[in-house]
Amino acid sequence: MVAVMSYSGYDIEDAVVLNKASLDRGFGRCMVMRKATAFLKKYPNGSYDRLVPPPIAAPGVNARAAQEALLPYHSLDRDGICQPGEILSYGDIYVNKQVPVNTSDQVINADLPDTAFRNSPLTYKGPSAVSVDKVLLTSNEEEHFFVKILLRSTRRPELGDKFSSRHGQKGVTGLIVNQCNMPFTEYGITTSLSFFLNKK
Repeated sequence: MVAVMSYSGYDIEDAVVLNKASLDRGFGRCMVMRKATAFLKKYPNGSYDRLVPPPIAAPGVNARAAQEALLPYHSLDRDGICQPGEILSYGDIYVNKQVPVNTSDQVINADLPDTAFRNSPLTYKGPSAVSVDKVLLTSNEEEHFFVKILLRSTRRPELGDKFSSRHGQKGVTGLIVNQCNMPFTEYGITTSLSFFLNKK
């Protein structure tokens, strides 16, 4: 339910007051989609970037130390790319890429040893956790491969967020209050959203 009433004390005319209990139940949630891209290049000397599987704990290493060392790789599949549905937190690796150390000298044998590569993983740097929505492998006409990853996060309404209907009736969140302080009907039904209009 929506209530529209006159009020004073707000510095904007289209202030919106949201019911905190409605937000706790999922009102106004939105999905934010972000795209991350990893490039796998082929260099003129014949070397190339490659994807490697996540590392395996070496035998004889302390189990707890090994678990902490492998924690950033928890979202990776055996191909070195994160799996759809995984949750990424700050510092988690979502593409385990390696690049060649030497990209200038001509490479005779394309099968380079592991010592000829250095780690260059793509890590998630966002402030909040996100879900891996989709993973796409593609290439261009130059035979450069791309790993495109769609990241999805759920955002809760906060102060300053703007809401609008399809008819352009917009309002900015000016306050989030408890349910007991929201307007209610004679039957005790509490509103989820209130438009407070300033009277000058």
